[in-house]
Amino acid sequence: MAFDAYGSTDLFAVGMFALSLVIAYLLGGFSNFFLRRPFVSDAVFSVLLMVTIGFIVINFFTKEAKPQEFATGVDWRLIPAALLILFALWILAGLALACSTRFDMIPTLAICSAVFLLGIMSDYLFGRPAQAGSWWASVLYTITPNWQLFWLADALSSGKSTFQWGYVAKALVYVVGYVGAALAVAVSLFEDRELS
Repeated sequence: MAFDAYGSTDLFAVGMFALSLVIAYLLGGFSNFFLRRPFVSDAVFSVLLMVTIGFIVINFFTKEAKPQEFATGVDWRLIPAALLILFALWILAGLALACSTRFDMIPTLAICSAVFLLGIMSDYLFGRPAQAGSWWASVLYTITPNWQLFWLADALSSGKSTFQWGYVAKALVYVVGYVGAALAVAVSLFEDRELS
């Protein structure tokens, strides 16, 4: 559905996407009203199903709603790139959960924003001094998540990417370790919390 500055909006695709969302919410409402099931979870699963069906239908048609071969012009490299962004969100969510065991919403947001900004600049702030032999920079470079490892838009847009699924697998191992450590800290911080 995306287009560049000289292109035109794919109205057929936008309409199909909007229709799939409407049908998904109608299915969620139907299951809530008639089947007495929770709306939110059913709506989420309905959106997942209907957007997938909408994606398949959209890829069988051109902008002018004429039939075409499936997925003509789709850049499949976006799937692993989107997975890497999901991994980065998981790390941020793990850190937010660890912070929320001790802090209110605003301090948690401030800490997560600071970690995000430090992670974007970690190569410059900590990577260079760590290569020069600074122990404190090496420690901070290790514990600060490097968000640049999860952002491949520049490599994809320049066409220089020789994307490997092995990179995604290594990133998943990093995410599991980092989120596991963050959740372990969250459990230890939450252990002696008073619930009121």
